[in-house]
Amino acid sequence: MKESRILQAALSRQRWSTYERIASRCVAEPATLYAWNMQMCAALLPPLHICEVVIRNAAATALAHRYGRCWPWHPALLRSLPAEGALASLCDVRGSAGAPRDVPEVIAKLRFGFWQQLFARRFEHSIWAGTMSLVLPHAPSAPLSVLRRSIHADLDRIRHLRNRIAHHEPILERDIGADLAAIGRLIHARCPHTLGWLQRHERATTVLAASPLAGRP
Repeated sequence: MKESRILQAALSRQRWSTYERIASRCVAEPATLYAWNMQMCAALLPPLHICEVVIRNAAATALAHRYGRCWPWHPALLRSLPAEGALASLCDVRGSAGAPRDVPEVIAKLRFGFWQQLFARRFEHSIWAGTMSLVLPHAPSAPLSVLRRSIHADLDRIRHLRNRIAHHEPILERDIGADLAAIGRLIHARCPHTLGWLQRHERATTVLAASPLAGRP
């Protein structure tokens, strides 16, 4: 009890109240839940890392196929991007001080939201018709519109997870098994071998299995 009061004072009453609320539904202390939440967030970073790099490389390959290897500077691509939102980050990156001068630098600087939004409906034909099977050769066999929507939804799910982890928010009440499944689907679509390699090295499934909430409503 003393430890909880000390942690609550350091971490804020509002933050601690979330863990107290969840703890009230199970036989666990708020401090135990907080510690597991930290461990789970840390364990999810490697799968998120591999997923983001794989998907952004796939999308960059599709852009290069459509607009050439210097796609970040192609006028037709720039005209197709909305003036605001995640997609506008390409213009921001290109126009920033010390702007990157080659494509790998641009790719590294673009936000996750940029890559997700490339799978929006507006780009279904301009980018993905004829390139989806090229850059994601192991994706499920489905009509382009169905596959694109599925990928966009998985990326949206992952973006929300990524943002919660980045802002040190609780993820205990998420369906983390579904999060890992979405990550796995995306990586597999690009390269099943890479997914297998990740599965041999990641700890997220082990930490998830040890959740203090496992088996509780």
